[in-house]
Parts: sequence; C-alpha cells; structure tokens
Amino acid sequence: MLFAIYTLAIDKYIEVVWETAVRKHRISKLRTLIDQALDERDEETFYRYSSELNVLRKGE
Repeated sequence: MLFAIYTLAIDKYIEVVWETAVRKHRISKLRTLIDQALDERDEETFYRYSSELNVLRKGE
C-alpha cells in the first residue's frame, strides 16, 4: 500500500517536472519567434506569438 502511494507521488512529480520543462522551452521558443517577427515587421505573427506567450505565462 505504501509503495503504491509512493509510486503515485513520484509519477505526479515527474509529470509536473515534464510539463514545466515543456512550458519553459515553449516560452523560450516564443520569445525567439517574437523577436524574429519584430525584425521582419510581421505584425500578425507578432500578435499571434505574443498572445500564446501571455497564455503560457498565466500558467506559471
């Protein structure tokens, strides 16, 4: 019984760590894409990526 609870706790921890790493990677990628959009003066792309970044930041 105790082992099962420990296993569930470890599984949840791994899931949280994984989701955090994926979110941080996507935020980093979005910042790069936003910089590119600014360099290219691509307003539509800038707003699309900025909106996604704002949604991800709310989850932090």
